[in-house]
Amino acid sequence: MIEKNVMQILSSEKNIIYRMSCDCMDPECDLILELEKDDDGFIFLNLYKNLEWASYYNDDVWYKRLWRRIRCAFKVLFTGYIRVEETFVMREYQIDGFMKALKEGREHLEGCAER
Repeated sequence: MIEKNVMQILSSEKNIIYRMSCDCMDPECDLILELEKDDDGFIFLNLYKNLEWASYYNDDVWYKRLWRRIRCAFKVLFTGYIRVEETFVMREYQIDGFMKALKEGREHLEGCAER
């Protein structure tokens, strides 16, 4: 049994997917955790989350904020990536749920390989 704020979304022989809710209770902050097994037996951990880059620093005038967003867009266009960070707020029971989801997912994928 997985803890509160963690739910299993999908399960198949090749992958298992969980959704974890952030303690801030905003559904845009939720984290999707996918454990995926390839044909060689490797298990991959994929984390999906909505990220945003900080294009609004301080209370500048609108054209400075717009220029900052344009610069960020050009960086993505020409380099192919931007560096972002996002906070996911977890309490102790959510950390326990995260660990249980990882363990349960691994056991599920290993069990499917034996069938």
